[in-house]
Amino acid sequence: MFVKNINVKSDNIDEIVSEHNIDKDLLLDVQDTSEISRFLEKRNYTEIIIKYPYKKNIETLGVHLQKDGIVFLHTEEFPFEINKDLKSSTLILVDIIYKISENYFKILKNIDKKIKKIKSSSRLSVKNVDMLNLFEIQNDLDDYVISLKGNLLVLGKIVLTMPSNELVNDAKIEVEQALETAISYSKTVSNLKSTLEIITNNLTNKRMESLTIVNVSALIITSISGLYGMNVNLPFSNLHNVFYYIILVSIILSFTFGFSLKKKFSEKTKK
Repeated sequence: MFVKNINVKSDNIDEIVSEHNIDKDLLLDVQDTSEISRFLEKRNYTEIIIKYPYKKNIETLGVHLQKDGIVFLHTEEFPFEINKDLKSSTLILVDIIYKISENYFKILKNIDKKIKKIKSSSRLSVKNVDMLNLFEIQNDLDDYVISLKGNLLVLGKIVLTMPSNELVNDAKIEVEQALETAISYSKTVSNLKSTLEIITNNLTNKRMESLTIVNVSALIITSISGLYGMNVNLPFSNLHNVFYYIILVSIILSFTFGFSLKKKFSEKTKK
């Protein structure tokens, strides 16, 4: 049984096709990060696409599976150790899927820490950077959910082609648990985003209320000073230092009116 691990590049595709008799379309799909997981049986071999996490991206792993061997195809460094001691090429593939799921779990644990950190910081104040981080986490989780669902479908196809095996069962459980965890975290992030958006909107409304009160209250000062600035006879306009009295009265009226508006807004908010 042969096991090969090949790094696919744009300038070695023809060489790989001729040397290993692999479909060129599979090699092109490996270079496409948007390619989805699949399991395609052909006459003498099976073509498989699996998604695996590498650094901050989801990469594509192509698998050319035969009865007497397996070829792994990828564009980035393949971070998983291939166990060549297993009895069949299919079990080698199942072991890789198991290890990929374990790696997803490690990433999800780091995401859980980020979510808890954002929850803790948002208790004091909601920051724009927290909202941006949540959007980024949500996008990552969506990619993980799609990738894990695809890997689970591939594993389900493999289960149908071989008898029950402990490694296969363990891999299926691992993928299912990783998928459930990713979905759970995605729901948590979605709920947290909604909560923070509500808090942000409430804070914005309160600021708008305060600005409205200030603007309306300032109209009193503007109106009175505007009247006494006209060339017309008004009460007390001939008194000495009347300007200071007008300003003082205007400020008192403005503050009184502002506090009454603030009280009304507060009562409506409580209701």
